[in-house]
Amino acid sequence: MKGYGFDKLSRDVMILTLALDVVGLALWNSIAGVVICAFAAALMALILFRTLSGNIEKREEELAGYEKIAGAVTGFFKGLFKSKKKETRDEDPAYKYFKCPCCKQELRAPKGKGRIRVTCSKCGNRFEKKV
Repeated sequence: MKGYGFDKLSRDVMILTLALDVVGLALWNSIAGVVICAFAAALMALILFRTLSGNIEKREEELAGYEKIAGAVTGFFKGLFKSKKKETRDEDPAYKYFKCPCCKQELRAPKGKGRIRVTCSKCGNRFEKKV
């Protein structure tokens, strides 16, 4: 009978198991280290069970549930650390971009306004600019 095999869930549990083993071995002289290593051994047994299991439908359900949770967690962190993309001049044709002569802060003003008085948002310098 053919087993299910090694999948993403097994891989990620294996990584967790190795990390727990490192922590457990670092704390081996305490009861916490022994408990952590025992928990890591139980996870290793779970990986072995999943890999050799013949119940493919059940293992695929577990994997689908794991991927759903992992995708939500990954999406959350991607959203947290996603950089705000600055619009370029090509993407924002309604504005004229220029730099403050004092502090070099990039500023923008609506196109077609003629000559305007600009106050820099960073240093407060006032100057005139044709837009």
